[in-house]
Amino acid sequence: MHEFPTDLSGDDWAKRVERREVWRQRRRRYLPWVGISGAVALALTFAMLYRPHSTNLVANVPLTSAPKPAFQVDQARPFDNTPAANWASGAAGIVLPPATPIGRFSAEQVTTAMTRAQQLIVLARLDQHVLGTGDAEPVLALLAPGQVADLRPKLTPGNESQNWWVTAKLAPGFQLLPAAPRVNGSMSEALDKDGELTIKTNYIVAYAFSAPDQSKVHDPMDIIVVARQETEYTLIDDSGYDAASQGVWFGEINAFTYAGDCSWFRKGFLAPSYGESGVGLPVRPTEQYFDPTIPLPTEHDC
Repeated sequence: MHEFPTDLSGDDWAKRVERREVWRQRRRRYLPWVGISGAVALALTFAMLYRPHSTNLVANVPLTSAPKPAFQVDQARPFDNTPAANWASGAAGIVLPPATPIGRFSAEQVTTAMTRAQQLIVLARLDQHVLGTGDAEPVLALLAPGQVADLRPKLTPGNESQNWWVTAKLAPGFQLLPAAPRVNGSMSEALDKDGELTIKTNYIVAYAFSAPDQSKVHDPMDIIVVARQETEYTLIDDSGYDAASQGVWFGEINAFTYAGDCSWFRKGFLAPSYGESGVGLPVRPTEQYFDPTIPLPTEHDC
């Protein structure tokens, strides 16, 4: 049985899974004659795992089981028979928890920061226009000007494999079914290393794709793509920082995508597997990839 490495920083395999980028943010605290700048590390760790039809398989060995009969998807209820069947639809799945004061920040300020995080998640991961076009402008409009200045050069066409974390993007030629994506997760307030208000979010979004060729669909998961993202948003609302720093900045981001098409995943897009991408390997139960309370998975086969 093939053993996958447990140290994600020690070999070439890990380097293909883990992509880290650190940038120096432009926000500055004004002090007499001195400008102090801060840097926030953006850890972009992601992996893709195709869901095999058997859980007792050897890695890198193609599936050879007998073909399964086509599965007729109820396009109005595509999440039936999946762990996302009872999740909330769309933005209704992003519920703000009760806000409490933290550090120097009032409950009202925490609510404001949580609301902005909620808006960013809805736009970046659920908005039909953003998903279908890759247009990041609605998301950028909610960020600090300094953050936008850092991000905009990274958002050029052809760079989707590096900027996938800014917005989710449907692969060209693929469409979602009319049923809204299902969402499950949580958010909470914290303070970053500089004592600034940070909203930690951990949400899983399940997308249901249309299948022009129904003969390729043998299981409900053949048209479902599950994308989990743990994102931190830091809100700067302090006259001690310059104007470009006021607003929301991305903090650490970790993500995992399950049951999608590997070739599109490598390019930074979401697309269904239709039961054809990936190879078999030992995996945890499917339900665990829908559970935001367990540690982010690391195994993959893309």
